[in-house]
Amino acid sequence: MKNNNGSTPPTDTCTAIRINKYLALCGVASRRAADRLVESGQVMVNGRVETTPGITIRPGVDEVVVGGTMLALPEEKKVYILLNKPRNYITTNRDERSRDTVFDLVDVRERVFPVGRLDRKTTGLLLLTNDGKLAHRLMHPSSGVDKEYLAELDTPFSARQLSLLTGGMRLKDTGEKTSPCTAKILQGGLQVLLTLHEGKNHQVRRMFRSLGYEVKKLDRTAYAGLRAGRLRRGEWRYLTAGEVEQLRQAGAPP
Repeated sequence: MKNNNGSTPPTDTCTAIRINKYLALCGVASRRAADRLVESGQVMVNGRVETTPGITIRPGVDEVVVGGTMLALPEEKKVYILLNKPRNYITTNRDERSRDTVFDLVDVRERVFPVGRLDRKTTGLLLLTNDGKLAHRLMHPSSGVDKEYLAELDTPFSARQLSLLTGGMRLKDTGEKTSPCTAKILQGGLQVLLTLHEGKNHQVRRMFRSLGYEVKKLDRTAYAGLRAGRLRRGEWRYLTAGEVEQLRQAGAPP
C-alpha cells in the first residue's frame, strides 16, 4: 500500500547479524574480505579477538574494533508512520499462519515496528517507527498517553453503568484494576467513545465484557492526539515534524 500523501520521511536495533555483514555495512570490506579479516585475527568484539567468521553481533550493543578503530553503522534516519489499520490485519512482523500483517500495508525501506498493538479485529490508528527510545517512552505506563476508542456494542449501554466503566473497575477475568478513564455514550447507547490512559491487553473489550456487553466493532480513533484525518482504511502517511514533537511531549516523563 502506498503512502497516501507521497511525502518524504523526516536504527535503533539490537537484532543480531553476522560479523561479515556488519563489517560490510560499516564500509570496512566486502563480506568475503571481512571473513578473511576475522580469520586473520584483525577483529575484536567486546575486547576479545574473534577468529570465527560465522559469529553474530548486536549492532549498537556489541563493541567491534578493526585496526584500532571502533565501528558503528551509519545512523539510520528515524521514520514515524501513522497507519489506519483495517480489520483482520495482525500487528506483528511475521505470522506462522501466513495471515495478513500491518507490514503488508506499509512499504518503507527502514525496518519499523509498532508502538503498542491492536488486535486482529480492531481497526484504527497505529503508530510505526524505528525510534526505539520514543516508542519505549510512549508505551511505558508512566506516560499516560491518551488512546481514544469507539466501541460498538451488542446491546445499548446503560447510563447507570457509566460511573462503573469510568471510575476504575475490576476486570472479571483476571481481577486486574483499571485506571479511571472518560467515556461518552452515543447512538442511543449502541456506541461508546472511550479515552484510556493505559494499555492492558484487550482492555476495552474486557471492560465491557465485565459489565455484560460484547464489543461488536472497535476502532481506535485517536492516539496521543493524532487522528486519521483523510487516511482511509489501509492507508498510511509519515508524520510531520510538528506531530513527532507532539509525540515526544506526550512521552516525556511527568
